[in-house]
Amino acid sequence: MNIPQQSSAYVPGCAYYDDNITLLSASLEQILRRTAHMSSIDLLSLGIGHRLIVRGMIEGLVGRLHRYEIVEGSQEIIDLLEKEIDLSGHVHLTKAYFEEFDTRQRFDVIEMGFVLEHVEGPAEILRRYRRFLKPGGKIMIAVPNAHSLHRLVGHHAGILKDLHNLSEADIALGHRRYFDPNQLRHLVHECGLDVIGSAGLMLKPVTTAQLSVLELDDRVAAAMNEVAFSLPEISNGIFLETRVCR
Repeated sequence: MNIPQQSSAYVPGCAYYDDNITLLSASLEQILRRTAHMSSIDLLSLGIGHRLIVRGMIEGLVGRLHRYEIVEGSQEIIDLLEKEIDLSGHVHLTKAYFEEFDTRQRFDVIEMGFVLEHVEGPAEILRRYRRFLKPGGKIMIAVPNAHSLHRLVGHHAGILKDLHNLSEADIALGHRRYFDPNQLRHLVHECGLDVIGSAGLMLKPVTTAQLSVLELDDRVAAAMNEVAFSLPEISNGIFLETRVCR
């Protein structure tokens, strides 16, 4: 499938660019923390998006990243990456739709950050990619949270009628759905995966426009993001570390 998205949403100037970067930075931090004990990693990434995760994996796993496979279906997004990053010999980029990608390689970690809200069949993706894990390998998942604190506040204020409603910005980014924490965990279990760790990504108590007016001190913003790690139920994004059920 071709995800209906605008490449302009993945460069500075998009109204939600800073939010997206914050979410991705928090997700990257979780991946790095949860792989810190691994001396050699074969890694698979689904999608390029803002390029932040790809760059962070290459730079943050120096000396430990044995093989890095990246799958991306959009040539526009691939072009953005290749303009910014000189891909080294152990990094392999494949242009393919997620539903069609296949490989004989097996991976220690598969990261699918902010993918499942885009695709037509999230369960199909999870079942397909669990086949590419090495024994004991992990799939790390991140998605936007329907129950983010700012959405809960908007709902109780009568501004947001349905917590799972998509905004125009969501549609511009190619989102098809919102997950809440229970829905995501149910999906993961349904697809034969156990949740072995979770975290919240970005504490967002009010809307993006309202936050910008506050002009928060960088230390406060950083502290809010660190606090979010322990609050997956109400953070702006949900991060799950999973493995095949034993």
